[in-house]
Amino acid sequence: MSELFDFLKPGLREIRKSINDIEDSYNNDWDILAELCQNSVDAIRKKNPPKGLISLEIDSINRSIIIQDNGIGINPERLPILLAPFSTDKENDETSIGEKGVGLTFVLFSCNDFKITSGTDIGSKTALINDAHSWKNSTSNNSLQLTLKDPDTSLDGTRVELKKIKECPIFKLSFEQLQYVLRTKTALGNANHLWDDNELQIEIMLKHKNLNGQENNCVLSNKYWMVYESLDKHSKIDLDDFIEFANDANRTDQDKRRKLKDKVIYKKGEFNHSGRTIKYITCFVPKRKVWDDLSMEFNLCTQENLDDGDWMDELGYAKFSSGIFTSVKGMPTGISIEHPTTGYAGYWSNIFILFEDQHLKFDIGRKSIHGMISRIYKQYSKEIFNEYLKYITKYVSGEVTNNSEWDKEEIFAEIDKLIDLKNSKSEFIKSPRDQEASVSGIFYECIGNGIIKDIKPLVSGYRNKYDLYAKWGNKKLVIEIKARLKNILRDFNDEQKLFDEIDVIVCWNVGEEDEQAMANKGINLEVISKSSLSSTNNKQIPNSTHELILSGFTKPIYVIDMKMILDE
Repeated sequence: MSELFDFLKPGLREIRKSINDIEDSYNNDWDILAELCQNSVDAIRKKNPPKGLISLEIDSINRSIIIQDNGIGINPERLPILLAPFSTDKENDETSIGEKGVGLTFVLFSCNDFKITSGTDIGSKTALINDAHSWKNSTSNNSLQLTLKDPDTSLDGTRVELKKIKECPIFKLSFEQLQYVLRTKTALGNANHLWDDNELQIEIMLKHKNLNGQENNCVLSNKYWMVYESLDKHSKIDLDDFIEFANDANRTDQDKRRKLKDKVIYKKGEFNHSGRTIKYITCFVPKRKVWDDLSMEFNLCTQENLDDGDWMDELGYAKFSSGIFTSVKGMPTGISIEHPTTGYAGYWSNIFILFEDQHLKFDIGRKSIHGMISRIYKQYSKEIFNEYLKYITKYVSGEVTNNSEWDKEEIFAEIDKLIDLKNSKSEFIKSPRDQEASVSGIFYECIGNGIIKDIKPLVSGYRNKYDLYAKWGNKKLVIEIKARLKNILRDFNDEQKLFDEIDVIVCWNVGEEDEQAMANKGINLEVISKSSLSSTNNKQIPNSTHELILSGFTKPIYVIDMKMILDE
């Protein structure tokens, strides 16, 4: 006697784990918005109406988001199917950005009140799912239910309503910051418009209520927000125009300096990579402070924000900055790439580059770009950098390596206001809080005076990857130094540095903020027992105060809290 079993059918535990794995793959504050906007833009592109329409409402007080589009809509019979994890109707669709079938799942399970209404010429249906976020984090043996019903009114397109969304810093954004994020991190800021004026136009109505209850609305531009777009013709210049100007034999160096003085230099172009077209747009600001000055001018931040390290850590993405970024089929990914190693590296802080690549592939949660593709962008970034170096760095107003606004007395006056360290074990007078270089200095000082034993430095900053390569007996150590422990997460997020490559993180004053930041990323932070009875003492790296443990990795990262070391 034989029986047939559907052995591939997952159980609730496997489904819940799969959903949690999807959520863990996302790590940006704007990911919910990015997925919702991407779906709406994809639907409009697929239908190709005479005029695309999207309305977006965000209520920060009630943590709710509502988005509606006049795109192709979902067949009523397909609606419940497409809400299941890894379900998609975008496979092999060259016009669509999304294709993995996880975006709507991530959105759905980020809230406890989910409603979607979608319709075509066949008809409309509404699907309701309650308590999805709570269910995902529970151990309940009950299945999550979906209610399907006829909508109150028919709809040609799709409307998604999220309420009771999980806590997210995106709700802390001001109206101006929200506009910037939507235009530089989501498909609403169509990068294709930078090259093609005939690209499909979408009218976007944005309504926002901030945490103070203030309401604002506007028609949001459907174009990627470049830092120079609102500057007048006297404040910006095309690099090709300058090269033509400079090639005139009658031009003196003074003429060239005058031509570039206080201007943002920009350029559009493309590279042919093995038959594949990679477009780019880039700009070079005359002084690094231009990023901050223009950010303040457009109300993206205040001077107080810029001086607040915590604000910069949490919401610094909502302002203009240098960097190398990417978009695919017009959708900004929000993913940044580490710049290549070059001479005159200080100039990278003046440069912004956006690559538009129809064939770009990135991981599920938009954390990083595949290594081989990243190397391609680095190669072309270096070519762009060298062109700037060749034609303009000699003539830009203000030397990058010599800030004329630097005031020695003013700097020392600021230093005098810093908190005193008051520790007899160190010669440093001021506390190293938020000062990575000072934390590094105290660490090396403690190695030199014998407070930290058995760690033998080999070389610092070799190949610009990690801060210190050292040895502990015969064991080779890779050591990173951070002002705050939580700062390492930015490196993990960008895949500039990897969890399994680092042995030790040196930092200052590990606290609750660090513990919470690590917990948010699924990393356990544990204090190391100093008991002589501990069986693991002989396996721990000397002077370690904590360890970071990430599920799936057999080896922890040890942490040396320099404040604890000095206070012992």
